[in-house]
Amino acid sequence: MTVYRKISLLMLAVFLLIYLLGALFYIQQARHDVQRELDGVGGLAQSLESPDSLPESVVSGMRHLTPAGDTGSGVSRDVPAWFSALIAREFHRPVVNGWRVDPADEVEEIWEGFLLVSGAYAIGTCLCFLALFVMVRRGMRTLASLSEAMGAISAGQLTSRLPRQQEQELDSLICRFNSMAEALQSEQQTVSRLLNELLRLQDREREHIARVLHDDLGQYLTGIRAQARSLLYDPGLNDRQKKQASDLAENCETIQRHFRHLLQDLHPLVMEQLGLGSAIRHLTEQWQQLSGLECRLAMDDRLPKFTGEQQTHLYRFLQEALNNVSRHANASCATLAVALNATELSIEVRDDGVGNDCLPDNAGLGVRSMRERARCLGGEVKFFSRMGEGTRIRLAVPLTRLCPIPGSIV
Repeated sequence: MTVYRKISLLMLAVFLLIYLLGALFYIQQARHDVQRELDGVGGLAQSLESPDSLPESVVSGMRHLTPAGDTGSGVSRDVPAWFSALIAREFHRPVVNGWRVDPADEVEEIWEGFLLVSGAYAIGTCLCFLALFVMVRRGMRTLASLSEAMGAISAGQLTSRLPRQQEQELDSLICRFNSMAEALQSEQQTVSRLLNELLRLQDREREHIARVLHDDLGQYLTGIRAQARSLLYDPGLNDRQKKQASDLAENCETIQRHFRHLLQDLHPLVMEQLGLGSAIRHLTEQWQQLSGLECRLAMDDRLPKFTGEQQTHLYRFLQEALNNVSRHANASCATLAVALNATELSIEVRDDGVGNDCLPDNAGLGVRSMRERARCLGGEVKFFSRMGEGTRIRLAVPLTRLCPIPGSIV
């Protein structure tokens, strides 16, 4: 039951109780007035001559007195019988000097007054309920706006604010909500800024580690492999030693292959040399080799020009999305689509895996990092997943936020 209905029923019960109590007091006072009127009219009848000696016009104009021989009921036809019985039922109608004392006229006046009072009370009640409806509706409109704003806050729209209200109680509630929203927005900005700095630091550390490994350890592995290969042509070695040198060279080659995968995962050097498009193609090829799953790539040949940081965010976003497919989706195939239109860059990753009805509510650190990278790009990421129907991740980035140089493409 709504608040308005509860208040209306309570007020209706109160108004009915007041009306019944007022009617009871009115009837008691009416009985007292009828008794006083009858006492006064009885004295008047004693001072009058009998009805037979008076003109008919005088007899018919008398109030509360009727000839004793009149066979009328003494009750006005305009007054309900129950009301007349309630007011004058127990009163004795004596006959004085040929006149019968009759309270019918007084009961009729009381009935008319009762109707007027009841009508005025009904009009007042209706006006009270109308005022209640207007005020409650206004308050409920404010509460509905508050509920919508809270829903927007829960959906992540922390910029939602409500206008001030004239009512002090509602205005206090609105002010507290706005203060809460401002505090949440400030905390969210702080967390986003820290997470952004963390991602930048992480990317810089990965780049540094990748360069150190490539320049130092990579050179050592290449030298060891070359020396092992040179031993194969040394005539002073027997077959067993040459076999060991061959195995050493093959092991070095295996280490170098895994080492290149590690460097690509830490920092895609191909992105610096050939651009983001080539890095994405290399990422899908490497992902297919490591996961054993098929990855269908559909990508526009011409992409907008990115800054180095934007390239890193996009690459890491796709890398995390594909890693989630191989780790959690239990899929056999993944589809990666990169499309460009007049207003935005659209990236979609889809799989045919088991799906998850709770995504992204139960998201882990990987999904959170994808969201933060999307925010750093000025875009919006959406997750669509249902049990048994796979998962689809869509990132839309407006070109106005993505392209530092309008019209430039690579």
